[in-house]
Amino acid sequence: MSKLVKRKDICRLLGISPSKVNFYTTQGLFPLEGRTQGGYGLYDPDEIKARFKRIMDLKDERLTIAEIRDRIMEEERERRQFLELKFDE
Repeated sequence: MSKLVKRKDICRLLGISPSKVNFYTTQGLFPLEGRTQGGYGLYDPDEIKARFKRIMDLKDERLTIAEIRDRIMEEERERRQFLELKFDE
């Protein structure tokens, strides 16, 4: 895991607005990894960068935000199941 960063750093990294980061967070697409003592959300920049690329790819396929969320969540479930099987052997 990378060093966790605040929303403003994600905005700079991706070139998007704070409201877009908030939107993807509330939609469950940008997972929070923790919070600062002051209550600011913390993100893993590598995870968010990969997730944002996947979101953009799916948007290019003309999927709705709900369809994108469902697809990403399904892909993550499949990845977890694969890893569980692989390490249980």
